[in-house]
Amino acid sequence: MSTLPRESAGTAPAVDAARGRAGGSGLVAVVEGAADRTAVLSALGRALSFPEYYGHNLDALADCLGDLSWLPPGPVELVVADGPLAAADPGTHAAVLEILAEAVETTAGTDRPLRVTLAGPAT
Repeated sequence: MSTLPRESAGTAPAVDAARGRAGGSGLVAVVEGAADRTAVLSALGRALSFPEYYGHNLDALADCLGDLSWLPPGPVELVVADGPLAAADPGTHAAVLEILAEAVETTAGTDRPLRVTLAGPAT
């Protein structure tokens, strides 16, 4: 599993950097404030416009992130402020980060490469 980059200065600098990397052809999505499994799964689904069949569970998250075909071609930059989830539910936090890291590896080299940046101080 790869390590996801972190912007310790917070969400705004991470979003600015993501916009710069995405240029005019990419998607920049932000997830903030999710402090439990239900909230983070819903927030990720909304941020990335997951298809209706998304099941709001960790397996469905992995499936959707591994195949971003419903999105237009171009880089997909996801900024996740993970502090609330890490503090409230460390087990879900670890599982979600593992899924995100795997999706980054899976989509590398595709026409919709996912890049995830964690925002805020490490917990």
